[in-house]
Amino acid sequence: MSDARNEPQPGEELQPDQSAERRGRQGEHARREPEQSQVNHRATADDLLLEEIIRRALEEQAAQIHFSPELRTRILSGLPPRSLQRSRWRRSRLALALAATLTLLLCLVLVLLLFLPRAPQPPATAILRYQVAQTLAAPPALAQGGRLVAVDPTGQHLVIQDGRDPGVMYTASLSDPVSSQVLAMREAHDAAWSPDGSALVTVVTPPGASQPLLALVPYGQYMYPLGEAALAATWTPGTGSTTITYVTGTNGQTQLWQTTRGGHPPQLLATMNLRLTVQHLAWSPDGRYLALLASSEGLSGPGRAIYLMEHETGQVKALVPVGDFTITSFGWSPDGQRLTYARRDAKGQTLLITLAIPDGRPLLSLPVAGELDGWSWSPDSHDLVYSASGRLHVHIFAGPSIRLPQPEAGARQLFPFWLRDGRLLIVHVAANGQRSLQLLAPLSFSSPPSSPSARH
Repeated sequence: MSDARNEPQPGEELQPDQSAERRGRQGEHARREPEQSQVNHRATADDLLLEEIIRRALEEQAAQIHFSPELRTRILSGLPPRSLQRSRWRRSRLALALAATLTLLLCLVLVLLLFLPRAPQPPATAILRYQVAQTLAAPPALAQGGRLVAVDPTGQHLVIQDGRDPGVMYTASLSDPVSSQVLAMREAHDAAWSPDGSALVTVVTPPGASQPLLALVPYGQYMYPLGEAALAATWTPGTGSTTITYVTGTNGQTQLWQTTRGGHPPQLLATMNLRLTVQHLAWSPDGRYLALLASSEGLSGPGRAIYLMEHETGQVKALVPVGDFTITSFGWSPDGQRLTYARRDAKGQTLLITLAIPDGRPLLSLPVAGELDGWSWSPDSHDLVYSASGRLHVHIFAGPSIRLPQPEAGARQLFPFWLRDGRLLIVHVAANGQRSLQLLAPLSFSSPPSSPSARH
């Protein structure tokens, strides 16, 4: 049976035995409340009493300690001032903050160095220094005021123009310049070395001749004519070449011819419509172009224009048109990509100009202070040396800087020629006027360990 039947229903009165039991429980709860209140009150009183006892004990102990002014001062003096403590704390915090900042910056720099792309470092400046390696006595013609006008491609033989008569020329050996000097030609207009340095070709006008003639000058001998009329001549490029190129001019037309040093019948190569007189010829080292220096005042007049002929097509163009200036010299760079010429204007100002070939684009226009006494290309076509006012100067197109020895007070450096082994041949004029030949050679090559060695 479920106990639900014994539960009182609403409105149903409790039975007498249940009511009595409930009243008994309520009476017992009422008796416990006063007892609990008495326990709590007794605990609070005990705490207050303990506090009072401790307070009195501390007061009694404190009353026994006497703080004299001296004792107080001694105790306080041992303590650091508050302001000093604060200052030290602030400095410590500042130092810590600074150290943390520097650490972060260092980490940032290291990250940037490790992960950012690095810009290429510019190469360290390299310097090629020259010194006087050898001094030689000057050949008699040079010692007496002559000009050094040509050095053969092998660097062994010289051509010296007489100081009093420009048509008189001598040859000499660089190994023995004094005793090897011989008279080579008279009434000469030009002279060009063969590729192997064994002979010169020239154009001369002997006394009584109506026109200039082609002549050959074997090294160490006097000239002899080849029998052909010619205005200018040179050698066809190529190692061991024996072919001579020369020009003639009649009725406003210039004809280009070819012959050999043995005097074979000439062969006509081209006809050009040039009304100026051609004075000098120069093939590019690769044989692709022929440069022609022309004058409006005859064979002995000043140069006025430079023409360029392409060998393959025969086309001719004015590389340097006629202007209000005089062209005193011209020549090719060894790589055949540039042509340099010297010109002087009506005011006496000299310019050393380099053009790109074949378009004729100007690459260099260098004003020359004072008198220009010769210029020469380096064997690798990187540098151009020239003598201005008796001192050597170098223009660098590529490669390291070059330092040349400077002359002593009153001395001069003239007629530089760069030999193919890298040495420089010059004429040195001492302060007392005495002349000698000097060979300048590289002394040292100041460069980083990874840089190439000195050019030869």
